[in-house]
Amino acid sequence: MYPLSPPSITVLDRALEDPLSANRVGRMLTALGTDLASVARATDADIPELIRTHGWHDARLRQGRLGAHADPAIVFSTLHLDDPPATKPVLEACPAGTSERLVRDLLGHGGRGIARENFTSKRGVCRARVQFDTIFGCPHGCQYCAGGKVAVVNTNVEEFIRKQVVPAAEAEPWQKVFMYNSALSDTPCFEPEYGMSELLINYYATTADQHYLIHTKSANVDWLLDLDHRGHTILLWSLANDTAARVIEPRSGSPDERIEAARRCQQAGYPIRFKLKPIVPVKGWRDQYRRIIARLLTETTPESIGLFMLAWMNYAELESCIDLDRIDPEFAKAVRERADEMSGVTAGPFPHAVRAEIYGFLFNEIRRHNADVPVFLCTETLEMWQQFGPRLGMSPGNYICGCGPQCEPGMRRIPKVLEPTELRS
Repeated sequence: MYPLSPPSITVLDRALEDPLSANRVGRMLTALGTDLASVARATDADIPELIRTHGWHDARLRQGRLGAHADPAIVFSTLHLDDPPATKPVLEACPAGTSERLVRDLLGHGGRGIARENFTSKRGVCRARVQFDTIFGCPHGCQYCAGGKVAVVNTNVEEFIRKQVVPAAEAEPWQKVFMYNSALSDTPCFEPEYGMSELLINYYATTADQHYLIHTKSANVDWLLDLDHRGHTILLWSLANDTAARVIEPRSGSPDERIEAARRCQQAGYPIRFKLKPIVPVKGWRDQYRRIIARLLTETTPESIGLFMLAWMNYAELESCIDLDRIDPEFAKAVRERADEMSGVTAGPFPHAVRAEIYGFLFNEIRRHNADVPVFLCTETLEMWQQFGPRLGMSPGNYICGCGPQCEPGMRRIPKVLEPTELRS
């Protein structure tokens, strides 16, 4: 677990009701240098006052708007897996401006979810899948992310696996890859004390052909190296450039640390993948990516590499959370001049021509070092796929990516694209 200095630690009483959950809380408190007698206790009824007392009303803003990075407060909670409580009454008792998302997190909403994208989605080309979230909040401090200030860690992991993970695997045999904690967190930050990853590694190792996907920007991998994964756990790293990793993702692993972590995991038999994500075109980005890509493809042999620009925001949001003086002046100018055009475009704020120029450069650099590794566009528009599909050798109708639900290790083509049972007509 990362060495953290949270400004406050709160344990909701329901996290102590089950012995396995209570043991997990105790183990994580020990790693934080404290114990149950020294931290705050609370119930669901106390949530509005917790938010008011600690000033958490803005906890789900992009972190670049919150000032200098600090470790998040930690709340130990549990997922309500059968009948989660209503959000509205609690939200109405909270300070004005409190995020509904934060209230849902604190009330124990989460666990199994459906990503409903398909290749014609307004969010971009992506695949519908079953996925899971048990932690909401992260210490990496990424300025573009809303996962700061409060980390809600749900500790009823054994119940969650029994009631949601195993049934989902059995009900969706077409899905070969299941992703966890990709919304507002990064599981390895809290391992091995959290213990969910080892349980999932052990479970998926018993399945015929299903896999646990760890999507991370962490270099905390020592705890992974001796586990008996049997090739059923995939490691996927988001890889930033040097400046972005140091300044925009201040508590994450550096590019070199992430590549070294991947090398060690690959040596331990794990399938590994990368996404250059998010691509933030800082000053000097070309030289930085030349070096990173060369090292990446010298030190490791990834199954695939994805390309994903900083996205899901408009110009005003970008300006509010990231210092535009760090951005390549040519691209900062393009973002400003095309702000109206890109408003409401999920792939924004960078215009199509800017994204295409960057993708073209990165693709060429990858091909300088490796002629065969599959390269894909992550959550990009159909228009971008139409431009790059022939070079990538893939199409939005059938492509291999890092976290795709059917992209099991070694696969180069999907025989038939499928989706979760409940989405089928």
